[in-house]
Amino acid sequence: MAHRVNVIFDDAVWQQLEEVPKGERSKLINQAVSESLVKYRRLRAIAALDELRKSMPKLPGTTEQWIREDRDSHE
Repeated sequence: MAHRVNVIFDDAVWQQLEEVPKGERSKLINQAVSESLVKYRRLRAIAALDELRKSMPKLPGTTEQWIREDRDSHE
């Protein structure tokens, strides 16, 4: 289902958008917004993980030590 919206562009953006043929503008804008929303969701997820990490206790040791311990436990 498609939805019609009114959007206001800066003059510089509009001038560049006018170079795109009329039949392709909606597709271009839809693709650009879709890609921006993916980036936006990823940034929000990263921020949420950062907040979660702040509330978690630090574990002793290093990643290298954990891998060696795990590797040694499977011998």
